[in-house]
Amino acid sequence: MKDITLRQIEYFLAVLDRGSLSAAAAASNVSQATVSAALSQLEKQLNVTLIARGPARRARPTSAGREFGIRARSILATVTEAVESVNEDSAVLHGPLRIGCIPTAAPRMLPGTASCFERQFPDIDISFVEAHPTTIQQMILAGEVDLAVMYRKQVQIEGLKKHPLSEVQLHALVSADHPLAKRRGVDIAELVGDPLILLDSPPTADLLVGQIRGLGHEPNVRWLLPNAETIRSMVAWGLGFSLANAVPHPDIRSFQGMEVTYLPVNNPEFSNTIVGVTVEDSRMLKKVTTALDVLRQVAEDTAPSNWAK
Repeated sequence: MKDITLRQIEYFLAVLDRGSLSAAAAASNVSQATVSAALSQLEKQLNVTLIARGPARRARPTSAGREFGIRARSILATVTEAVESVNEDSAVLHGPLRIGCIPTAAPRMLPGTASCFERQFPDIDISFVEAHPTTIQQMILAGEVDLAVMYRKQVQIEGLKKHPLSEVQLHALVSADHPLAKRRGVDIAELVGDPLILLDSPPTADLLVGQIRGLGHEPNVRWLLPNAETIRSMVAWGLGFSLANAVPHPDIRSFQGMEVTYLPVNNPEFSNTIVGVTVEDSRMLKKVTTALDVLRQVAEDTAPSNWAK
């Protein structure tokens, strides 16, 4: 059996996560020479190149490195679980925690989560990845993130477990001078004739269009755009309306400083839940369960019903 140490594996994964030997060394509180030596020894013992050194000192995994990384994460997780199983009370919250999140939920969920961990769990090296729903799900299964945040209806890949964080209500985004802007809520039938501007983040747009059609309406989709801020500006100019689960503070304006309005959509068919997602049938580490508790509190603190308080 190869004489491989857990420390070598930890440094190798730090390089994968940080993208360079220098960043991995800083995150691990050791010298770059220490990380480089451990990585070289690991590659020598495995007789394979795990990391390809690129320009600007960037480090990227080879195909063998990506494959080994998936299994290496599983090894470290198993060791951590073994330690926690011996004495749960002695399990100190420390080490890396990688949280993935869809871009539309990130402004709501990530800042508060980061602040909480900085204050209450300083030994946790927390990092975040923003990616489209499909990519995030693939990253969970590949072990590239420990936990992901997204909407329940976006979870479409098998092998994942959903942990409810908060119920969400779909909102219609309209310009401040829209005829319905002063309403307290709206039925989708009242807007369906207007141009619809949707976020181009699969499968979100397809899900919304399918739900609208399920109610017997044909939406007039004018644009699919990848940036929520651009969509808000387009709506502010009166170029159409949009639909969103993430509702910012009422004082939010467009890039040009124009007012917009978020109206609750009253149709119950659009109800959804923001969820934490992990690998199904796997024992969750204590830091992951702690992260879920933190995320639930952040979701509560940023619920639209609390903005007026």
